[in-house]
Parts: sequence; structure tokens; C-alpha cells
Amino acid sequence: MLVVVLIYCVGDHHLVAAGPGKTLLFDSKSISARGTPLIVGVGVHFGIGGEHGYGASKAAPLIAAGHFDSYRDDLGWSVFYSPPSGGPGRQPAKLFDFIGMTKVRPTLVLGHPNPAIPDGNPPLTDTGRAAFADFTAKAALGTRDLHPIYEIWNEWNMNAVRGRPWLTGPGEASDPRAAVNYAALAKASVKAVSRAVPGATILVGAVGVDPGWKWTQAIVDMGVLDGASGLSVHMYNHCEKVIANRTAREAIDRLDELQAFLTSKHAGQPYPVYITEVGWPTAQKPCAMARETSADNLAQFILWSAATPWLKGVWAYELKDQVENPNDLESNFGLYDVNYQPKPAACAVIEANKIIKSSSGMTLHRPFDDLFIVQAQKQNGIRLIAWTSRDAVQGTLAIEGNAPVRISKLCREDAVSGANPTIGATPVVIDIDAPQASVRAQLSP
Repeated sequence: MLVVVLIYCVGDHHLVAAGPGKTLLFDSKSISARGTPLIVGVGVHFGIGGEHGYGASKAAPLIAAGHFDSYRDDLGWSVFYSPPSGGPGRQPAKLFDFIGMTKVRPTLVLGHPNPAIPDGNPPLTDTGRAAFADFTAKAALGTRDLHPIYEIWNEWNMNAVRGRPWLTGPGEASDPRAAVNYAALAKASVKAVSRAVPGATILVGAVGVDPGWKWTQAIVDMGVLDGASGLSVHMYNHCEKVIANRTAREAIDRLDELQAFLTSKHAGQPYPVYITEVGWPTAQKPCAMARETSADNLAQFILWSAATPWLKGVWAYELKDQVENPNDLESNFGLYDVNYQPKPAACAVIEANKIIKSSSGMTLHRPFDDLFIVQAQKQNGIRLIAWTSRDAVQGTLAIEGNAPVRISKLCREDAVSGANPTIGATPVVIDIDAPQASVRAQLSP
């Protein structure tokens, strides 16, 4: 019998594959620190479209308790007011009252049509775009002391106008949602904000559903990234026809495809990407999803993001359910329910965030397509966080040697016994008291 052993080098790690399992060798000193910490944020609703059941006095403490770095909300064109003196904006009042109760960095979406402005509903002409760009400059000046992240519009490819079938591809110029219309608006706005507040962080894209990234590729080819700080996209798959694709893994694979395109456009260098919305609603129908599955997906996605250097920020959508309606998807994305009681996703996001903040660096290993292992920097010893894409796929990790091992599941009281934990969709945290460790990974057929 001939046995072939394959050795792959991943940085300072070696992956040894023989037979049905794969052995990974970990070294506590081999993780390099991330260039900038991952921004972990959450969406809220105070700026436009009603409060969606939000109360500032209840939401602000949850932002602090969740160790979030940012919250994201709309600063709408039609409702923003800044005094002629150029002082801080105070409209919409509910948004700025909420901002006054928080200490973390706001992410402000500069967008929404303005019917009171000529050609402002939506801004598709030179006149409309100039007026919108002027608004973005005034909004930046009125909020610059908050050091926000600015984002140009929200899901233009889906809602520049509403009531039409979803746009597939870049679209024709006659369609307001077309890539060419957004690119012109974004480029004018980036210039306006940059002139008003030099050095401001400006995101373009805020891309909604975009099969094959065709719309996104078009705006990039049109130069929308020139002068911007990064590209923002939204990741949803909760209604995919194939249930196995309603996972963090599907979103991760899709983002890898996007980054491959961006890298090809930037001299082989990765380009910064921000996920300003990601979530899995817990409605009972349509596209039913268990609360625990939603929590697992969010934890997986955030942990992967921390181990992916070109991924700069991720905002869970959203802080709380909007109304109490189990059969409405849009109302059930919250980490908390409509009464501010935590759903499983609240713990999952908070605990994943704590792991990230306790580590100066994280490295991703993916020995199988459906098995992810993140090594987190630890003062003494090895810390691993492992999961499979979904519970239908199970793995095992055999930890070799006699070093003490502590194993727990994220947000679960049930302990994991022994040094050969079973791995499923809920991330498993493994602490090994040794400077080096050999772990054999296997995946069920």
C-alpha cells in the first residue's frame, strides 16, 4: 500500500494531510497582529422611517453592554438640518438625542430621496447630484466632531426607486437603480465630503442583493472607489432556495469571490471591505429559521471577519425586532426581541466580540470546505475557535499530547468533555496550555 502525505504551508503553520483526516500544527508565536482592529457594530433605527419601536433610553445601554464599536443609522437628506453657522446638526432630533446618549462611533448613511429639491427624488441629473453632494458636505460638517463613518446611500441597486422587480446586473441607464447612476452620485459625494472634512472615512456601495456581483463590479469599473475609504456591501441569504445555503459559509464564499475581483483591480492587493448589514431573521414564515441557527450564523461570520484582514468592519442587522409579528421577515432581524429581551443572537454576537477584543490577532484555517478553525492570539498557550457550516455537518478535533485543555461552546452551558470535541455549527472554544499543539481534524462523510 502506498501512502501519500501532502504538506501545505500556511504562513508559519504546516497542514499535513493523510487519509481522511488532516493534522494542523499550531504555534502560539506565529500569529501576526491585525493592522487595524475589526469594527463590530450594530444597526439601529432613529434617523428616518419612524422609530421601528426603538427607544433611545433602552437602546443606548445595550450598545454599551454589547461592547460594540459602532452603530449604524440613517441621516436622511430630507430631514437633516444644520444651523447656518455650520454647528452640529440637530435634526432629526431623535437620532441626535440617541447619539448624545452613546460614546461609540456612529456610522451615518447619507441618503434617501428629497422631494423638496429639484431632481432630488431620486438625484439622477447633474442638478440633483449637485444638491445631494451639497447635503453630504453639510452633513459631514455638522457631524465631524463625532468622527463618524459616512456611507453614501443605502442599497441604491434595490431602492433608488421601489415597486420594480429586483435589478439583475448593472442595469440600463434609463433605470434609476442602474450602476451608472449610482457611480455618478457616489463620486460627486465622496469629493464633497472629502473637501468638507479631510480625512473622513467614506464608504461607497452599500450594495443590496447583487447576484454574481455584476452591479458591484460595474460601479468599481466606473471609478466609484476613487477617494473612498472602502466598499460596503450587505450580506443576506435567509431565503435561498437551497436551505444549506442559508449559512455564514455561503456569505463567506461569496465575499471571497468579491475580494478576488477587487484584488485584480488593485495591483494584486486586497481592497478594504465593510459589511454594513448582515443578519438572519427569526420569523416563523416565510423562510423560517430557528433562533439558535441565526445566532450560530452571526457568531461564525463575525469570527471569520476578525480573521480576515481585508474585512474591516461588520454590523449586525439589527439591534432589536421592529414589531411583534412572527410572520414578517423585516421585523425579526433583531439581536433582541421587540421588548428588548435577548434572543440567542445577542449572546452569540457579544461573546464573539469579547473573544475578538481579547486577542491582538486571529488567523483562519479551513482544512475542509465546511470546517473553520480560527486561532486567536493568546498570552500563554493556544486558543482555537472551531465550527462547521451547519449542524448537518459534524467534525471532530483530536488534540494530541498531555497539555491541559479547556473546551466550551459559545453561549452554551453544556460543557464539552475530553480532548476530542465534536464540532458543529455553534463555535467551540478550545484553550490548550502549551506553546505548540497538534490537532487532527476530521469531518463526517
